[in-house]
Amino acid sequence: MNRSTTTIKKSLYNDGISVVIVSAGIGSRIRSNEPRSLIKIKDDTLVNHQIQAIADTFKSYEIIGVFGTQIEKILKKVDNRIRVVENQLHNETNNSESMRLGLNNSLYSNVLFIHGDIYFKSKLLKSADYTKSFLVVDANEDMSEKEVGLTANANKVSILSYGLEKKWCQMCFLTGKELKILKSIFLKFQESDKKMLSFEVINKIIDNGGSFACHEKKGSHVVEIDCIKDINNENFNL
Repeated sequence: MNRSTTTIKKSLYNDGISVVIVSAGIGSRIRSNEPRSLIKIKDDTLVNHQIQAIADTFKSYEIIGVFGTQIEKILKKVDNRIRVVENQLHNETNNSESMRLGLNNSLYSNVLFIHGDIYFKSKLLKSADYTKSFLVVDANEDMSEKEVGLTANANKVSILSYGLEKKWCQMCFLTGKELKILKSIFLKFQESDKKMLSFEVINKIIDNGGSFACHEKKGSHVVEIDCIKDINNENFNL
């Protein structure tokens, strides 16, 4: 049994994991009239590909999808392994509010947040160390230069921001202290805080004493669906 399988078994197979897919917006940059989660990738929707990768990784899990735009259409097409939560304020808020709603509806003491516009395969998740909080970091130069980056020292993240060379892959795992801090942050949330982006929430966790490791996996690609050409990206076959 390899190390990654042992780690997942020890830290998650008994305690379980809540996976929150944050996808309340529409695919405006890709010029799609559909919600981002319903963009067609090969033979299925993007969200159903995400659900399958999660199901192929974990034994004891729940999947929560936080949606907003055209939620009635999503309910008709989404895989029944996901529990849908509506962000009714999706036009007035940002990812932080969807994260808050997802966390409030979660059952487990380990939470993985995933943005709704990224495609990945289970080998990326299977190779992670779930004994500590981490951010998935681009190890294959998949992410665009304009996306959020981070700085890290000795594999410990210090800050996330635009303009940094090492890119964040929009996936964040929280357990223990970091999850406790996040819950505390959300308990004190004001209306203005609901417009925060997800990376700003992570920075707040770090500012309050949280710590995130970097999870990088060569050959495990993450494709952000940002424009039409991304749908035909060769990495879908890797």
